[in-house]
Amino acid sequence: MPADPSEPRDPGERGHPGILTPGVFAACFRSATPALWCIAAAVLGERDHAEDVLQEAAMIGLDKRASFVPGTSFAAWMGQIVRFTALNHRRKRQRRASTETGPITGEVAAPATAIDVVFDARVIAALSTLGETARACLLLKTVIELDYAEIAETLGIPPGTAMSHVHRARAQLRALLGDDATLAKEPP
Repeated sequence: MPADPSEPRDPGERGHPGILTPGVFAACFRSATPALWCIAAAVLGERDHAEDVLQEAAMIGLDKRASFVPGTSFAAWMGQIVRFTALNHRRKRQRRASTETGPITGEVAAPATAIDVVFDARVIAALSTLGETARACLLLKTVIELDYAEIAETLGIPPGTAMSHVHRARAQLRALLGDDATLAKEPP
């Protein structure tokens, strides 16, 4: 339940009628934004366009709010919209990158990475070796601190799969970065 009783509750909560009005949509979107941003950044592999993806996905979600099924998770429903929007952005960027070259060397400029504000260059490079789902699971676990059930719900995967992705991603980062990788360390 929201801290402010005047704010609309998540239509996915039990006992809520499930009406996804624009106000309820906005409140739910605000509360889900950190997880949705992680999904966008994980799919794109960079943070610079994640905000653009979230804005576009919000417009799509608002237009499609009638398709939201009451009693289900808003974050999971919106997470799929964000994921597909991010995939479309990534495909467009890849098509542009294959035709655009740098002015002198003929090389395509490398995009900025997902979370370069939070992690150092070695961690960013190691994160880029992970698959999209594994990277999203790991970011949702370590950055947003969601539990495995919340990660599973947000990404639409079984909880055991979310746990497995996080475990394997941490092991892969540990192998790439060694013991100094705080992101790759299992919690005590």
